[in-house]
Amino acid sequence: MWICTQAFHVPKRGNAEDEYEDAFFPENGFYRDPVVFRCAVADGASESAFAREWAEMLVRSFGRRRLRLKHLQDLWRRLVSGRPLPWYLEAKIPRGSHAAFVGLSIRNTSNGRRLASASSRTSEPPSTMQVFHGVAVPVPGAEAPGSGAPGPDTAPDGVWTALAIGDSCLFQIRESTLVTTGPVANSADFGNTPMLLSTKCPSPIPRGADHVFVLSGSWRSKDAFYLASDALSQWLLAEHEAGRSPWSLLNDLGTDAEQQPFAALVDDLREAGRLHNDDTTLLRIEVA
Repeated sequence: MWICTQAFHVPKRGNAEDEYEDAFFPENGFYRDPVVFRCAVADGASESAFAREWAEMLVRSFGRRRLRLKHLQDLWRRLVSGRPLPWYLEAKIPRGSHAAFVGLSIRNTSNGRRLASASSRTSEPPSTMQVFHGVAVPVPGAEAPGSGAPGPDTAPDGVWTALAIGDSCLFQIRESTLVTTGPVANSADFGNTPMLLSTKCPSPIPRGADHVFVLSGSWRSKDAFYLASDALSQWLLAEHEAGRSPWSLLNDLGTDAEQQPFAALVDDLREAGRLHNDDTTLLRIEVA
């Protein structure tokens, strides 16, 4: 499995770079043969205290397989305690910090063909479940023989699982076609008060809660995944619903010298009233 990542971000119009309150992990990079690859985007709520720091804690902890909420909450409290703060920021501390979050885990199944071949040589069928942050979820393409799963010639190259809380979204693209999106599926479903991951949330993350989404699927070589904060996610879904395909535009970002830079694209969309003026983040993940 080979993975290439590229991150793009623009702060709110009128804000400086140090006022950007989203976070992403990792930054631009190339990864060869990881057993499991993890990446994440978090959208810090502007009304929160130290929202950027909270968002960064979440994405980095997820990327390092250490998303222990109680530990992160304690770290945040130590960060904000015992330091002089302006009155307006100090008033926010008791309310905690909040962020939308989407984290993606990609696993190589050592080529789906070998997985299918191996299953035919053992008396025990392959496991159909994996545990993801304490939740057992189906593994597509690893079903027992006779279950209707793809055969050796059509088996996927790997599987993925995502954890999402709030309205930052995941998009899976295959050959310029949207395969999967979530946790928000329609552009009209974005609101002003999504449930968020907070420094005051119960710990551990409440499994089965209405606002906690665990998504899963399979991937094939040359698939692309995009993790996007809410404003960009809403625009992407609106474009898709209108019959347009923004995926080729995203695919060329940063790779074509003649392609409009991400910051210019965001500015144009804001100016046209098609993109909310919010911190805007995109993480592109290409897998082969």
